[in-house]
Amino acid sequence: MREGVNPGLEDQGPDGLSRHRIVVPIYIPTLTGYFKHSLEILGLCLESLRLTSAGRASVTLVANGCTPEVVLELQRQHESGWVDQLVLNRYNRGKVDAVVSATRGAFEDLLTISDCDVLFRQGWIEGVEEIFVVFPECGFASAAPNPSLAWYHTSATMLAALVRGEVCMEKAVPDIDLDRFANSIGWPEIFDSSQRRSQIVLRRDGAAACVGAGHFICTIRKEVVPAIPREACRRHLLGAEEHWLDKPPDALGFWRLATTRAYAYHMGNVPEPWMYREIEECRHFTPSAPRPPRALPAAKRTWPTIFPERPKRWMLRLIRAAISILARFETARTKPPAEATRRPTEASPGQREDEYIAVGSRENRDENAHR
Repeated sequence: MREGVNPGLEDQGPDGLSRHRIVVPIYIPTLTGYFKHSLEILGLCLESLRLTSAGRASVTLVANGCTPEVVLELQRQHESGWVDQLVLNRYNRGKVDAVVSATRGAFEDLLTISDCDVLFRQGWIEGVEEIFVVFPECGFASAAPNPSLAWYHTSATMLAALVRGEVCMEKAVPDIDLDRFANSIGWPEIFDSSQRRSQIVLRRDGAAACVGAGHFICTIRKEVVPAIPREACRRHLLGAEEHWLDKPPDALGFWRLATTRAYAYHMGNVPEPWMYREIEECRHFTPSAPRPPRALPAAKRTWPTIFPERPKRWMLRLIRAAISILARFETARTKPPAEATRRPTEASPGQREDEYIAVGSRENRDENAHR
């Protein structure tokens, strides 16, 4: 029997929806071996996420077969009030199935998918959302530029942007951002000299975005979700992130872009002193007068979708060859002195890292390059 009226039927509290949701899958099955420092890395990730996004985005944490110590920490974070959803999977379902199940049930316009070893910096939400506002054609944006992936699932981006005359080659990404990522994946040579010297950049209305983005942190529009394969990927499927996360935006005619500086760092599995310095900067950050977020325009799919996949690939190869020739010609014409081609990988004493811009400067299919 029922007696009285369920109070939930009369609850008129806030609906709790924002326009941005962040999904973080977590897989820490043990605290030994490779995962020895993972709880510490996770703490840095979540603290930076709280400091930079609390109150501006909804957060979903998905635990995949995690050790009890990790589950307790996630429950503590959820009970503190800033985490909207906590999903506890008894077994490891893999990153793709964990995040796809979470994004399919989300109502937000923008959906960020982040690994649990990412260090967020102040301004990352504004930087990513600005890309979607200025470039409504964008369906995939990253807070960490990766020029080695400028030709990775960017056929819609390059073809449409070239026709619009919005493509240029310039030094936009600081070397310290490139070095931090390269060191974090144990591949210091991932970026060759040409990728350090200049990047493919799109400019519009005074704003800029870099072509080339990985998926260790990415934001997609909700319009991309229906194009994600419906079947489960199974966690051991090679190239799962490419098929479930990277291909759909490009296939729909959406652009793949990144901010021109790293607003998020990949930490790897070993903590370093600079990570704690970044956390302290976040804690002591004094924001300027708050501005209301700009309205998000309707998503705009671009015309390259009218072409079959094979012709698009051939056109992209021709464009890439032409840009490569022009870049080599420009390098030969304006080659700087040898001592000015590279700066140290760290900022000089007394110089803030976010002010450090280096003047100097192969597409890789290895999984680390795609992160």
